[in-house]
Amino acid sequence: MIFTSCDLKTAEQYYTLAYDFEEQGKYKEAIKMLDKAIEKKPDLKPVLLNRGADKSLLEDYKGAIEDYQKILKYDPDNTIALMNIGNNYKRLDKNRKAIEFYSKALKTKGAIKSVSIYLELNIFNEGEKDSDYYVRKNEIKYERGISFAKNGQYKLAIKDFEQVVKYDYERGSALVWLGESYLNLYDTVKAKKNLVEAAKLEIIDAKELLNKIN
Repeated sequence: MIFTSCDLKTAEQYYTLAYDFEEQGKYKEAIKMLDKAIEKKPDLKPVLLNRGADKSLLEDYKGAIEDYQKILKYDPDNTIALMNIGNNYKRLDKNRKAIEFYSKALKTKGAIKSVSIYLELNIFNEGEKDSDYYVRKNEIKYERGISFAKNGQYKLAIKDFEQVVKYDYERGSALVWLGESYLNLYDTVKAKKNLVEAAKLEIIDAKELLNKIN
């Protein structure tokens, strides 16, 4: 009698094993488990999202983008996948591409205003819900604002960061970006106003920029 080894684990079981590795910071090992989960079920969004996130943590930004792109093939309006593609293009210093995907993400129904809805990606056993892929608009605008600023589009950066500050998301950092963007437009009055406010929040970068102005 010939015995052959069979892989009896389900995609869900591999996903759980990957999560355990992620909790320990063992992202390479987690990716191996997610690879096996994807072999079982190639179109599982939670698995592809987590593998993309793990690759990002290992600085494999191109690989992360590829995983998020796989989600878009059958779910083209997936907000978090679009945003994460933008984040990884930004890490690759490809800010035009980043802006393109942030802007697409903002047009999806999953881009929400409410601060009461939070992402819970590791909910495999609870089943997928649309809300698992929601992202707050100000979170997307904050990231897009950084790409606008890095791309020299300071007026557009200011527009995004003013919205971010208005809704009190990443306030200190957004104020610094606002100040720096105004500085690049030679508006020292508005630059100083935002940097002073950021300095009150004990943001070191704001104090350093203020010293340069003064």
